[in-house]
Parts: sequence; structure tokens; C-alpha cells
Amino acid sequence: MVAIEYRKGLHLPDADLWLDPWIPCDRAFVSHAHSDHTGRHRHLICTAPTARLMQARMGGDIGQLDILPFGERRAFGSWAGTLFPAGHVLGSAQLLYEDGQGSLLYTGDFKLRKGLSSEVFQAPRADTLVMETTYGLPHYVFPPAEAVIADVLKFCTETLEDGETPVLLGYALGKAQEILSVLHSAGLPIMLHGSVYTVAQVYEEFGVTFPAYEKYDPEKLSGHVLICPPSANGSRLLTRIKKRRVAVLTGWALDPAARYRLQVDAAFPLSDHAGYDDLVQLVETVQPRRVLTLHGFAQEFARDLRARGIDAWALTGANQLEFSIVESRRSKTPEAVPLRDRPAHGFERFCSVCERIRQSTGKLRKVRFLATYLRALPAEELPHAATWLTGRAFPPHEEKAINVGWSIIHRALGAASRLSMAELRTISRRHNDAGLTATEALAHHPGEGNLAIGEIHSLLVDLRAARGPIAKTEILTEAFRRMPPIMGGYLVRILTGDLRIGLKEGLVEEAVATAFEVDATDVREAAMLLGDIGRAATLASEKRLEQAELTIFQPIKCMLASPEPDAVAIWDRLGGSGRVWLEDKLDGIRAQIHVTPERVEIYTRDLKRITDTFPEVATAAARLRREAVFDGEILAWENGTPLSFFELQKRLGRREADLFLGGEIPVAYMIFDLLQLDGRSLLKKPLTERRSLLQRLPLTDGILAAEVHTARSADEIEETFRAARARGNEGLMAKDPTSIYSPGRRGLSWLKLKKEFATLDVIVVAVEYGHGRRSNVLSDYTFAVRDEASGRLLPIGKAYSGLTDTEIEELTEVFLTQMVSRTGNRLEVDPRIVIEVAFDAIQPSDRHASGLALRFPRIKRLRPDKTVADIDTLAAARRLAGLPA
Repeated sequence: MVAIEYRKGLHLPDADLWLDPWIPCDRAFVSHAHSDHTGRHRHLICTAPTARLMQARMGGDIGQLDILPFGERRAFGSWAGTLFPAGHVLGSAQLLYEDGQGSLLYTGDFKLRKGLSSEVFQAPRADTLVMETTYGLPHYVFPPAEAVIADVLKFCTETLEDGETPVLLGYALGKAQEILSVLHSAGLPIMLHGSVYTVAQVYEEFGVTFPAYEKYDPEKLSGHVLICPPSANGSRLLTRIKKRRVAVLTGWALDPAARYRLQVDAAFPLSDHAGYDDLVQLVETVQPRRVLTLHGFAQEFARDLRARGIDAWALTGANQLEFSIVESRRSKTPEAVPLRDRPAHGFERFCSVCERIRQSTGKLRKVRFLATYLRALPAEELPHAATWLTGRAFPPHEEKAINVGWSIIHRALGAASRLSMAELRTISRRHNDAGLTATEALAHHPGEGNLAIGEIHSLLVDLRAARGPIAKTEILTEAFRRMPPIMGGYLVRILTGDLRIGLKEGLVEEAVATAFEVDATDVREAAMLLGDIGRAATLASEKRLEQAELTIFQPIKCMLASPEPDAVAIWDRLGGSGRVWLEDKLDGIRAQIHVTPERVEIYTRDLKRITDTFPEVATAAARLRREAVFDGEILAWENGTPLSFFELQKRLGRREADLFLGGEIPVAYMIFDLLQLDGRSLLKKPLTERRSLLQRLPLTDGILAAEVHTARSADEIEETFRAARARGNEGLMAKDPTSIYSPGRRGLSWLKLKKEFATLDVIVVAVEYGHGRRSNVLSDYTFAVRDEASGRLLPIGKAYSGLTDTEIEELTEVFLTQMVSRTGNRLEVDPRIVIEVAFDAIQPSDRHASGLALRFPRIKRLRPDKTVADIDTLAAARRLAGLPA
């Protein structure tokens, strides 16, 4: 392998050759003429365009030159060099270095996309690849250049039509000439900033053809497109142009809210660097034995490659010290120590696995890779890692939360990275992702430790036990200081409960089954019964899954019902035995009660403890004096009649009981299933037996059993449905009397029938960026109805489901052009987009200016045929709510 060392630049000691050094050297290869790659060296190797551009930009003597045409192999004593086009800017080159130890390809800055003003990229094979990784994170995948160019031309044309001056910002060397070439077919008058003008003339010396252009003249600017370097933004040159719209062309335009951070009117993602997908493609093309990364997200991309099984290390940042030089006994000449292919272990390995999962496509590939990882884990690490892979710090049945919110994380990141709060906020706005924010912030002062899985678990335990934000911040700050950036990023993802790697809990269960060669159904059932995928993974590894059993005070997931459109469909599904059991579908909170003579706990359908919120229900259950587990619904209840969910909602979210609310909003618990009795699980018993045991229990005040109706035809189902609606309930639950209880599953043994409530045509008045895979699109819509009396638009709800990904992406572009103001991730928009919204109920509420709120609103469809004049009124919404108009 070629000997390499990295000090103040990259050095090949056997040839005493430096690659793009930033200090004066005796001999250097200069890949291109950008100022951060050039210097005054005694002897330099480059292409003819690079030499000419250096002379034009630097002036005077630039040193003794070895000009190499592309593709010409030239010997320099004991080594030979060949230059290949890098595609970055005119004359930019890659160096293929060859000596007796092997070959090395140094890319400098490069792009695979075919540029309009630079040579077309080419890449040979090499043993070692040294590559720049400016855009080394997976979300930096650039859209097709043709689409971006079309947007740029549209921006220029519309700006000129509006009587304003379009200003396009791009680096004076490279990007500005690319912009100039983009405008070639548009026939638009063009002016160039002085520095751009100088470089364009050099380009023309080498045969690059541009459209007609003039040097900037403020007196003649009207009607022209002006191309400037980014440094001109905010300068007096631009501020003197009163009617202007400024756009920047940069790869960073892919970051959320880039145009606000860059203080421009528009940002277009056109880059002279390779995007993430092209970085990966280059590695696949060169097929090196080792990869060394430079610049940008060097550490993160190297870790990604290692997760793919490639020997890759960053030359800059925390793992720089992993790459060193020793003296060769043979020649007494410095040569590279082979890169230590340290097996990733502990939390570093966990993070690498997560990155590979995030980049993988296809369920089977993810499951196989994850199974390999889980199989290799020590027994004591397996339950923790399996739990974290579901996005949780601890199993859901463990009651006490960590209570580490973004404010604590933000302060700890600031202290560990030594960034100001303003700098940290800028990073946060750019990513709109807590994990990526932490990764970038910690890259400023990266740690070098690799904590074990057990250490991370202990850290989480300490954070959960710490009292108060100051103590938690101190613990987290110290942890961040010890971690490389990617580990800090994944720690934050675990703390916030969202890994954002496209891994659902079901895939983790399948991976556990594959890893330990057990049945996936058994793993899934064990995880449901235990409420703990980590314990299920341990049992699977020990071939003891049959020991998983429903355990008191460890809640399990609820059995779910599948929707059916009408009574006929339900009878067709369940009527084979000649009868169907029916219960009213109640409008409350699904809850599981675990009770013994000494203790009572109440859990929600997502396994959260809410005992303190409903103490009267717990007290009533305690009077049973039996060990049992019930499935049922908490209802707002008064005088033997259920109240609306909106009344019950007032009791939610309270951390301790409110003595007055218990009287104002009384509640009851309606049981519809019995899951365990006196220590014996009933999950595998038929519903008929479970209900028979339930009927024999001496239920007390506040605890009721749901009434069961038997139907023997579709007509009887329809009749019972109408009666349930008349009683004010949502509809019906239809159940197979012989069905067993299947936790967490939405099968066909339980069905639900409810008629959709009326819809409203509303208008979108504000939008917000979503979360997870929707963090880069505006997917959360606040909508309003119209008050006919005042003409005002009054918000009535917020929805984020119902549209396709394509529709959301298209609407994001529209909303960004219609923004009126912005606060954080929320954009107030010009009210133009009309949507039809369905919902389950509508009730009075002080949450919105309309005085109303919709329950479970969902977007039914877009209404491009309607305008603000066609939307529903406040009076119509009040009538639906049963209120005076």
C-alpha cells in the first residue's frame, strides 16, 4: 500500500509529494485553482487551466510548473503520476499516484454530474482512494440538474417580468461559470461581477463558450441577470439595487430553511461537489482496498463505509489519530502503518449498524444485517440494544421517564461543543432533526471514546434518576464530551425516542427470530406479553420463548379491530357460525387495569401509566380484592350515561389528581374483556369463556361490564348499529365469540363499524415541518373556517394525515412560495389551498380562535376547484356541533 501521512495537508513521503497543501512546499500537486487548494510552492504539478487560473487570481510567479494533460502518465523518478478530470471546475484534476508499493487516487474536489463548463469526470481503479466528503451525509442527494436549471431560469424570467433584477450567487471560480452556462439557452441579458468576469475570460481562453455578457455597470443593470460571488450578498453593491431578488446556487440548499439561513430569496441545490450517492458510487467504481476521507462529514462518511464492510477512516477529526506513520526497517523511509481495521464494538458498533440500516432498502436486507449484529452481541448487551433499536431508552412498561427534553439536550450540546446558543440554533434550524443537530454540533470538538453498551445503559439510568435539569445537563454534557459526533447523535435519538432509520419494531422482532433461529410469531407474542423486546430477545437467544407469559403490572398491547364499511361486510366476515357478538363502540380512552388486593395500576393503549389521572377508577378496582387484568374503556360518565370525549379530554395530561375535576367530570370504567384472573392467563381462552368469568365477578360502583348483543343476520347488525348511534356512541364493535385475545394485532376476529361524520371544506393558514422522514417537508397543516360576519379566517384544527408523500412534497414547494411569516418551524401562509377534512366529532374548545375543535381530523382530499370564498363558515361548523349559529 502507498505510504501516506497527514499533517498540515496530505503527504506521500516516498515521493516527498504534497497534495493540495495549505503551506508552501518544495513539491505539490494542486488539484484546482480555488484559493483553499492553492499556494506558492517551489515546484507544482497541475493542469494548464489550473496554472492559468492561479496566475490570473494570484498574480506574479506561481512557481516551477509541471503541466500534465489529462490521461498522460508521467514518471517522476521512483513514482509516476496520471491526471484524470475531477469535473469540479475547469482544469480540476485527480491524481493517480503509482509506485512500487501500489496505487493511490487523490480526488481533490469532484463531482460526477456532467457540468456545462468543466471537463467530464473520469475515475480509474486504485488500491487507496483519498476522497473529499463535503456532502458526506445521506440526506445530501441532489435532484436532477435539469430540474434545478429549469427552476433557476424560471426564477430569472419571473423576476425580470416583475421589473426586478435577478441576482444569482455562486463562487467566482466554477459555480459562477456554471451559472453563466445555464443561462446560455435562455437568451437573457447578463452582467458579471468583476471577479466573475475575470475568471470567465480565462475559461474562454480554453475554449469554453458562454452566452454574451457584460461587466457589471450599475447604470445599465436594469433588465439584466447579475451573477456575483456569495461574498457580495449584503454588500453595498447589492443593497444599492433597490428592486432585486437574490438566489444562491449551492448544495446546502438541501438543508431545511436554507434560504433563510443564507438570507436570500431563493436557494437552488446545484453543487460542484458530489452528493452522498455519488460519493458511494465513486467508491464502488474505484474498488479500493482502503478509503481515506477528507473535509466536510469525513468521519460520518467513513463510518458509513465501515458499516458496509469497507476499510475506511477519516483523515480529519477525531479518528485522525488512528492513522499514523512508523519508520520502515527496510528503507528507513517513513511509510504508512496499514490502517487498523478495528472491529467496531460497543456503542460505536450500534451506531454503525443504525447507519447501515438507515441506508439500506428492502425489508429482507435490513432483517439479515440486523440479525447478524444481534447474534454477535454479548448476552448482557442484547436486551439494551434490542430495546434501543425500537427507538426507546427503556422498555415501555418501566414507569419512570427520563425527562430529558430538548432544552437540556441543547444546553449540554452547547457546553460540550463550545458553540454559542445562537450558533447551535442555526445548526438546529438547518437540520430540523435533533440527531443531525447533535452530530454537527459535536463535530466542532469531537470526543474519541467508544462507550460500551452497558455504559450507555448506565448513563440512561443516571439521567432518569437525576433530579432537576441542572443535574441532568451536567451528566449529559460530560457524556457528549467523551463521544465522537455520530455517537452523540444517536444518543440524542434514543433520548428523543426516534432513531429515524426506517426500522419498525416488527422488523426488530423478525431480526431476533432470524438471529436465533426461532419462529417470528413466537418472538412477536413474547414481546407483546412481556411488553419488552429486550427480554424477548434474551429468551429467544436461550430458546426459552415459551416461558413468556402475561405478567401482572406489565401491560400488553391491546387487541385491535379492523374496520368494515357496513353490516353486510361484517356478517360476511363473522357470520359463519350463525351469530355475531356486538358491543357499542364507546368514545373514551382504551385502558388496561392490573389489580391485586394490594395494588392497582391503569395503563393506556401505548402502555403508559395513568393511575394518578383517574384515582377514583383505581379505588373502585381495588374493591374487587382479586388479581385480574382487564381490557376496557375509561368514559366520562354521569347519571348512568356516557359523556363526550371532549369532556374526558379535560382530565388528560395532568400529572396529579385534581380534586375538583373528579366532581366536575366523573368517570367510569367499562370492561369488555378479562385477560387474567387469579394468576391464570386467559389470552388463549375463547371470548365466550372470558366473558363468562367476567360476568361472575362482583363489580363495584364505577366499574361496569359492557353489554353484549347477539346478532344473527346483517339486518340485526344494522338495527343494533342504529341503536348504538342513537345512544350517542360511535358505532359498533363486532366480535367472533370463539376468538382468542391477540395482543397488538388487527385481525379479522374483531371488526368495527362506524359511519364517517360530515366533512368541512377549510383553508390552510399555517404549515409546519413534520418529523422523521417528513422532517424536510411541510406536512402539518393548520386550517380555518370563514366567519361570515367579520370575514376573518378562524383556525379550527390541525391535520397531518391523508395526503400522499408526493402531494406533500408538491405542496411544500407551493407553501414556501406563499409564506407570509415564520416562527421556528411554523410558517404562516397566504390562504389559498383548500382541503376537505373529515373528523370524528366537533365540540366547543378554547384551543382555537373559532371556539371549536375537531376530533381526529384527517385530510380527505385536496380541493383545487375551490377558493377561500367557497370554504365552510363558522356558522356551518357550529351547526354540526349542535350549537347556535
